[in-house]
Amino acid sequence: MSSTSNGSSRAKSARIRTARAAAGPRRGLAGIVQRQVAALNSRDLDSLMALYAEDAMLEFPASPAVSGRAAIREAFARFFQDWDEEIVLRRVVAAGQTVAAEGTAQGRHRTLHLRIPGRTPLPQRAYRHGFAVFLEIQRGKIRRHRVYYDSRDLVRQLLGGG
Repeated sequence: MSSTSNGSSRAKSARIRTARAAAGPRRGLAGIVQRQVAALNSRDLDSLMALYAEDAMLEFPASPAVSGRAAIREAFARFFQDWDEEIVLRRVVAAGQTVAAEGTAQGRHRTLHLRIPGRTPLPQRAYRHGFAVFLEIQRGKIRRHRVYYDSRDLVRQLLGGG
């Protein structure tokens, strides 16, 4: 085997290991974000809420922070009503008691999310955007959940702007 094909074989093997790690076992801190995404994608509110501490905090761009598991449950219940979304994780990194992940969210919004005077409700619009999420874990539960994405781009997609 030539050194070129051997190098190619090593690169392919590294890609396979990386893909397995991203989809890998749902244990430890990284497993929490994987279980969270599985619950979000299957719209399983009970499994999702089992991951959160009683005094957890949820933070999204352009939205007020949500405090406490009961309020977070209500926020996700509204989310499931208004958004038809699938999340795909691309990378997950755990260090200390923090999990960082990035991925893509795509789907359709079922209702006009923004209440803009003079606007008529539009048909459902598809969207796709990248995101980063940080979870602070304490005693095996999500204590703080922060999500970052370009909310202006999402609004443009939902309203049909260029």
